[in-house]
Amino acid sequence: MQRNLFNYLKKKIGKDKYLDLEKFLNVILYDKKYGFYNTIDKTNGELIGNKGHFITGPEISQLFGELIGVWVLELCKNNKFKNINLIELGPGKGTLMSDVLRVLSRQNKSLKITIHLLEFSDKLKSFQTETLKKFNFSVLWYKDIFKLKYKLNNNPTIIISNEFFDCLPINQFKFYKSKNIFTKVIIKLNENKFSFDEKLLKDQEVPIICKNLTNNPDNLKDETIIEYSGLISSYVDEICKIILNNNGANLIIDYGKENPFGSTIQSVYKNQKSNFFDHIGQSDYSSLVDFKNIKNIVEGNNLLFYSLKTQKDFLLDMGINSRIENLSLNSTILERRELMSGYERLISKRQMGEIFKVNCFAKKNVVVPIFKV
Repeated sequence: MQRNLFNYLKKKIGKDKYLDLEKFLNVILYDKKYGFYNTIDKTNGELIGNKGHFITGPEISQLFGELIGVWVLELCKNNKFKNINLIELGPGKGTLMSDVLRVLSRQNKSLKITIHLLEFSDKLKSFQTETLKKFNFSVLWYKDIFKLKYKLNNNPTIIISNEFFDCLPINQFKFYKSKNIFTKVIIKLNENKFSFDEKLLKDQEVPIICKNLTNNPDNLKDETIIEYSGLISSYVDEICKIILNNNGANLIIDYGKENPFGSTIQSVYKNQKSNFFDHIGQSDYSSLVDFKNIKNIVEGNNLLFYSLKTQKDFLLDMGINSRIENLSLNSTILERRELMSGYERLISKRQMGEIFKVNCFAKKNVVVPIFKV
């Protein structure tokens, strides 16, 4: 860990002598000066890709982004959308948006699009600028999702996020059934080493956690770990408000589950899992998204939450097999091998096919392709 980051964290810990997990993650991932996403050097270190710290669906195969583009195209066709706001949360290097726009540009030349990108990292914004400059669309960038709605026109809005929510900071809590108490996981600094510890929750904090449990605390096992992100909840609520105001739909692709239980946080350093404290400031951190919590927020906003699909089922439903057959017709042996390798990674149960989920929610009057309630 860089000495400057260590000293900054030490100062943040200060008199309390600890940081909760969410605040710790927020510093090491998103701090403007020391955060992981803002300190990767564009020339000396690649963030996303085979040589980087992690690789996402759009980098694995063009099929991924193209089929999301087809989904957007069908959504617009079903609902007669002629002018849209197209938003992506956490666009990475701009690969997904580039693939989506290529499909839309070829298949519906009359569709008018204003692109809005939520990006915290100036480093990644520079990649996106380079990737998207070939398209003749207006592109606006934001660092604050809560300011985005003020820049939107009144056109229908389609929001896409791929592996965005899994990297937002979370807190972890423990329920001790025998003592009927909750604790919060915290980070402490002892002898210049960071370590996990726990802090008893105050009585007024307990209802906030219980509200987000899918099971009654009486049914939980002893020492059950519960993950919750106030940031994710507020982001989803804001997305709901945008859709309610503008009409449209939201598409989330992320690895997740339908409950908040168990410790799912992991550290990834150069495409390999690593110990949580081994490469602070140089590692990416993520956790499984709790889609049950998202469903509760969406339905609380009177929007329609469609049943989750696995990434495999989503891509199959969108015609990935036909697409790969067509691409293979004019491909070399090496190109076909690369296509099949990407296909396998995207849909295989052993890789991304089942752990990654695809979720859609929309206004009740919107006709959504392939998803069912």
